[in-house]
Formats: sequence, C-alpha cells, structure tokens
Amino acid sequence: MIQKVYFCRKSSEDMKKVYLALMGILFSGSFAFSQCDELYISEYVEGGGNNKAIEIYNPTSSPINLSGYQVFMINNGGSPNNTNLMLSGTIAPYDVYVVTTDQAVSPLDTEADTILAYNSVVHFNGDDAVGLIHGTDTIDCIGERYVDPGSSWSVGSGSTQDYTLVRKSSIKQGNTDWSTCKDEWDVYSKDTYTNIGSHSSDCYVPPTLEIGFKSTAEFVSEAAGKIDVLVSISSAPTSDVMVTMNVTGGSASNGTDYSVTVPATITFPSGNSADQMVSITITDNMTTGLDKTIELALSSVTGGNKLSADSMMTITIQNDDYRVSKIRDAASYDADLNITNRNELVEVRGIVHGPDYDGNAGYSFALTDSTGGINIFNFIDMASGYQATEGDDITVRGKMNFYNGLTEVECDSIKLNSQGNMLDEAMKVTKPSEATESRLIRIEKLYIADTTTVWPSNGNVWVRNDDMDTFQVRIDRDVADIPGEAVAWDTLTITGIGGQFVSFAPYNSGYQVFPRKLADIEQWVDKSSVRDLNIVRHIYPNPTTGLVQVAAFNNIDNVVVTDLTGKVTASFDGSHTTSQTLDLSGMNAGVYLIHITSGASTGMAKVILK
Repeated sequence: MIQKVYFCRKSSEDMKKVYLALMGILFSGSFAFSQCDELYISEYVEGGGNNKAIEIYNPTSSPINLSGYQVFMINNGGSPNNTNLMLSGTIAPYDVYVVTTDQAVSPLDTEADTILAYNSVVHFNGDDAVGLIHGTDTIDCIGERYVDPGSSWSVGSGSTQDYTLVRKSSIKQGNTDWSTCKDEWDVYSKDTYTNIGSHSSDCYVPPTLEIGFKSTAEFVSEAAGKIDVLVSISSAPTSDVMVTMNVTGGSASNGTDYSVTVPATITFPSGNSADQMVSITITDNMTTGLDKTIELALSSVTGGNKLSADSMMTITIQNDDYRVSKIRDAASYDADLNITNRNELVEVRGIVHGPDYDGNAGYSFALTDSTGGINIFNFIDMASGYQATEGDDITVRGKMNFYNGLTEVECDSIKLNSQGNMLDEAMKVTKPSEATESRLIRIEKLYIADTTTVWPSNGNVWVRNDDMDTFQVRIDRDVADIPGEAVAWDTLTITGIGGQFVSFAPYNSGYQVFPRKLADIEQWVDKSSVRDLNIVRHIYPNPTTGLVQVAAFNNIDNVVVTDLTGKVTASFDGSHTTSQTLDLSGMNAGVYLIHITSGASTGMAKVILK
C-alpha cells in the first residue's frame, strides 16, 4: 500500500527535495478539512527555558479517540527529529489536550495531559515547525517544514519565538497552508499561560440556558417576615444573563399583605450558576380571613436563553388569626352546598354530643351550640390528651374543612371548659337533611329497608319512613354496644347524630343518622291516645351505673320504672319540679323503661343499667 504523508506547505524547490527524499511516495498537496469536524492546534507556548506547550482542541460535540493521532516536530527546517508523539486517550467535546515538558512551570504542568522529557516534540524553539497528523494526513501546522526561518516565523505582532499564540475563536479547523495559517492567531507576550487548559471557539454553541423558579409553590406563615424567592439557571452562563420577575396576580395585595419591588431584574453573572434570590416581606396584619396568594412570573430572558417550565410560582400566605364564630356562621356555602371558606382559621365553642366516632387515634365528633352543629375532626389526638366525652363544654380552634358533604373544623387545639353539661333536646324530624348535620336528632316510625337482621359493625343499614323516604343508619365500630345485636323490633325510633356522606356535587344527598348507643334504637309505640307524649326532655347519664337524672318539660308527679316485659321494678314520688335524680343501683343490669307522669300527660324513655 502506498503511504500518503502531508506536510506543511513548501516551495517548489523544497517539493523536489521531498520527492527525492520519499523516493516517489505520492504527495498530493494540502488537504481540505470540514469546519468543526477535526482536531486542531489551539495554543502554542514558546516561553522562557523549558516552558513550552502545545494544546490540541476538540471542536466537535462528541468525544474523540486520540488513537491514530500524532504530533511531529521538524528542527530548524531540516529533517524530522524522530520524536513524533503518538497520542492516546480521549478528548471530551469542546475540551483540550495539553502536552508540555517535564521542566515546565505551573499552570503548564498542572493542565498537562502528557509531560515529556528531552528530546521531544515540545522541546522546540521558534524556528522548529510543529504539526498534527491524523492517520496519514497532516491536519494542522505551525511554521513550514524544510524551511529555516532564521530565529522564527512572524505571526501578527509577534512570532513563533518568545510568544504565546492562541488560535482565534473564529477559526474552526486546522490549516496546513502557513501563508494563511500565520494570520489565525492571537498573540500574547512571553510566558503568558492564562489561556492554557481551555479554548474558546465559535464551533462551540453555548447551550440555550433555562431559567425558572427553584420551587413553583411555597406555603409561608403570615408571621414569616422576610422570605427569599429563589430563581435557578440550568448551567453557568458564558456571559451575564438577566431575567425579569413580576407579580402577575393572586389574592394578596402588595403593600398590604406583603411588600416587594417589582419588576425585579435578576442577574446570573458569567460563569456562575448559583441560585439568585428576590426578597419578599410578609405582613402579619392581625386580620382574620382566608389564606392569600401571590402569583409570580418570570419574563424577558436575555442572551437568547429561555424560561423553563417552572417560570411561574404561587406563594400562599397562611393566615394565623382565628375568627371567633358561632357554629352556624363558621362556614359559608356556594350553590352546591360546598364550603367557600375552606382552610380559614376559626374558633368555635359548644357542647360535645355523641361519642368520638374515631375512637382509636384522632377525632370525629359532633359539637353544637345554640345556632347549629359541626363535626370536629383530626387524624390524631391533641397533644393535650383531650378525650371527647358527651356533655363536655369545649373551645375548638382549627381550619374549616369539608369531607364528602360534611362540614368540619380540622382542629389544632381543644380547650376543655367544663364537663357534665346538659345535652340538647333531640330534634324531631322525619328524615336527616342538611339542617341536621352534626345535630342530635330523633326519627320515629322507621322500617328496615334492606335485609339487615343484626346490627353491623362499622356499616350502613337502609331504613325508610312512612313517607317512603329512604336513608342510612350508620352503625359505627366505636359504639361498642350496638354491633352484633339483633334488630329487635319491626318499627323503630332512632336517636343519633346527623351526618352526611356524598362524593359529588351538589352535596344535597347522602344524609345519615349515627346512633350513639344501643338505647338510641327503640321500639316505636303508637301512643296517639296519650296526651302530651313529649314530656321527657333528658335522661343522663345513659347508660348509667345507678344514679340517673330525669328532666321533663313539666313538673314531675310520679316516676315508675319497668323492665321490658312491663314488670314494675321501682317507683318514685315526683319531685314536683322539672328535674329529678333516681337511684337505680339496687337493680340488676339491663334495659328498663322509665315512665313519667305529669298531670294528665305521660312520657316514657329507655335507660340502660350497667
């Protein structure tokens, strides 16, 4: 195979010498190279002493394997010095490969990929031609082979002796024609090493940088004071990059709820990829209400760069002030009966009705005042250790919430004011509704509308009333004495807490009733012939271990206690007041009926004796 070797350009006389020297080996002249496709020499250092170096640049976007590449040097216009350097390793995209002597100073030695002892291709003086070969092709050179220039070749305002030459950034390929190659260099004074180890070239197209917020959503307390909004850039820019931040919306007002100067210009300095920040001062205004938001956006990126997908940000200012409210006014609703003040902080006070229907760890119980009822909820119990007990007077703080149609206060604190308070009289209704949510209600003359014969544990039972309305009785697992008990009567009267469970708007269905205990499920008895059946107002506690307080709407004349068969087990003279305490401690545990007489009126209620 005929080997083709390409050297730097020579005169016609020199060409004759080459032909003779190579004994007929074909020489085909200068070789044409594509721009930004092939390695070339990017820096030549001819400093004092042995401070010499050659830097080779990869102008492509891919790594280049150096196998097959070599550096040569021709002494004083004469023959090769037989010290050609066969390169090895890889040059990364837009990176350089540095060769220097073993006596070079820093940073030549610290940036070097190969360090050579004398005699080598980097032990040159200004009159020694240097070139780069790939395979059999010469692809770049400095000086002219077989030409003795005297002391050096001229290059711009300097020369190849006692100067540092750096390839102009506009050059995108090697050049074997020294007549034009000598004009492709920036000239620096002797022993200038600041450029070694990297090269700037127009072959390198800086990536389009992306700029965006570090986070697109932040939640801060109203008492947070100054906060810093961070803006990020995808990598360090090669020149300063600026972007503008502005407030584009939100329910919070600049100057009232927070303070920030906008538009704000954010600058990423050249070579610095650190996050930049804009400070916003949050105002603690001591005003109750909903959380408020600040909507921010970035725009106007300089340098042909672009915004990332995270160019918009919402800051939520969480109000830390509680609105003291009656239960009826705690929530506001839209046309679908969904609350419109979700997450507003409120403070309500009332009496606990019914058990805690999340009795394991957390809260779900009804709280009522003179205006209405509301569910108190949390996934965990309060750190104070409060245990919900019927009859407790408590103050609750928390945020408004809404779960499957049921309005709630998601509590963050509970204060116990007193215990043993009288419960509300149960509202007599024909079916549960929006008005009965978290209220104590009583529904008479109900029929089982499904196949239930035993009350379930943590399940629903369909019932209907005389008007053929159907709804659910919810038997909760935390009511220990109901699950597993037989449905004892065909026609029922049920007392309990009104609830709701519906997952879609409008939220005007799915109403339920939650019995508090087995005594809340009674046989319905037709007493239409008895005057004023509703004289019994309250029996407490129920169940009881002995003492029980009976309250009526009229003065009590007489009290008779019977078992479920009608056998009289105790009787008491009336106190002639609306309230009387009975002592049942001498009786066996079980279910009893208390009959109260007041004038011509009678009333009856069930009590469980433990």
